[in-house]
Amino acid sequence: MRRIIFFFLSSFFTTCFAFEKIPTQELLLNYLENDIELQNLTLEAKSAALSLDYAKVSNGFDVTISSGSVLLNLNDDGTKLSATPSVKMSLPQASGLSISAQTDLLLEGDSREVSDSSISAEIDLISTTTLARKVSLLKAERSYQESLRSLQKRAYEAEIEFYTELEDLLSSIKTLIKAEQTLYSDTIDFDSVKAQGYSESSSTYRLAQMQVLSDKHSVESYLRELIRDYVIFYKKCGYDISLEANLDYLQLIPDDFENCQAVNVQDFEKSSYSKIEEALWTNKINSMERRTNSIFTLSANSGYTFDNSSTDSDTVDAGLSAAFSGLSVNAGISLPVSSSSSPAISMGFALSPSTFKKNSIEKKQASIAEEEELLDIQNAEYEYETYLVTAEQNLESILWESQTAKENYEMYSKLADDLEAWYKMGIVTESEYLSAKTNAEMYQVEILMDMLEIIIYNDEIKSNFVTLEENEA
Repeated sequence: MRRIIFFFLSSFFTTCFAFEKIPTQELLLNYLENDIELQNLTLEAKSAALSLDYAKVSNGFDVTISSGSVLLNLNDDGTKLSATPSVKMSLPQASGLSISAQTDLLLEGDSREVSDSSISAEIDLISTTTLARKVSLLKAERSYQESLRSLQKRAYEAEIEFYTELEDLLSSIKTLIKAEQTLYSDTIDFDSVKAQGYSESSSTYRLAQMQVLSDKHSVESYLRELIRDYVIFYKKCGYDISLEANLDYLQLIPDDFENCQAVNVQDFEKSSYSKIEEALWTNKINSMERRTNSIFTLSANSGYTFDNSSTDSDTVDAGLSAAFSGLSVNAGISLPVSSSSSPAISMGFALSPSTFKKNSIEKKQASIAEEEELLDIQNAEYEYETYLVTAEQNLESILWESQTAKENYEMYSKLADDLEAWYKMGIVTESEYLSAKTNAEMYQVEILMDMLEIIIYNDEIKSNFVTLEENEA
């Protein structure tokens, strides 16, 4: 009967090369490779990796060499050159340690004069510089991790889209099988009407005939749509195909699906649920950042100056700088090495009264932000519990439908085998045999659709958890 149907439809389609099924995994790989969003996210991940390298360099050991201001005078008396060269090394991870050296250099004719040469070191005694550096690096690392997560999540989404489209194609095949079954059943009824002797002009004859024609048009329409959708689907996978008009559409059914097991959502750590992980991270990094806004800092410096112009001798230098809210104070002393010189003392302060008020406001804002972040964590945990129930119920439904389809397929497949033998013996009608055979084919397609549902379910579960292996800083 199916050969008759396709012979009837052959006049509506152009004959093309024979269709050869391509392995599903190969189609999937090409589908992912052609996904523009995946390509963009791959580039974003590469850019984020470079940004992370940049942040590490910016927050690591640094050396600066400077010539200072260079002044060159050319006159009749000769050439005069003055400069203030310096070098500075900083190591932020060591409590903001920095070491610097500089000198005043004067070259005039054949003479050379060096003055105010000094070497000094500065370190933070009480400061948030180290913490601020750590926050900066953590944010850069997080940005890179999130770019990888976005890439992975999109890969899951694209795979879900692929299998969803494939499932839609199987659903179209299932619809076409039902339409073919209806056409065959109505054709048998029409043959019965003709056998009963109804004239072609009678309403009974004409209604039966019109029903058969309508069924043929339905099959034709479904087949057109199926061929169109398959051509489009393969194009998305990077293949240009054409389908023969007399191709048995059952040949389009994939036969290489892997019978995978459904993942257990309970096997995933609660803390790896993406919304909980994100809320915890946000609270952690914001808490660290709030601690960098300390109202009190203290730093110290020391050094040695050769031929200090302030004391006309070599000096040992030391100083302290402190800041508390809107008040900042600094003091320094230069102790001459020579006992004939007096020490030089420097000090200063600055006061900004409005800073006290602003700090008080910022503290209250920080407290509110902390409460909001804790609420976000609670909400994420509530969503997690709801998600668990939803996922488990969905899986239960999928497994039940899968088991039902398998049982029905086994029943109709065995029945079709029995009826085929009985039909050849003339015990049952052709309609009864083909009805059982068609039902078996429908449940065969249903089994494959249920297998795809499990694959889609697994991808959806995995996409909602952080599965990348990451080293926490």
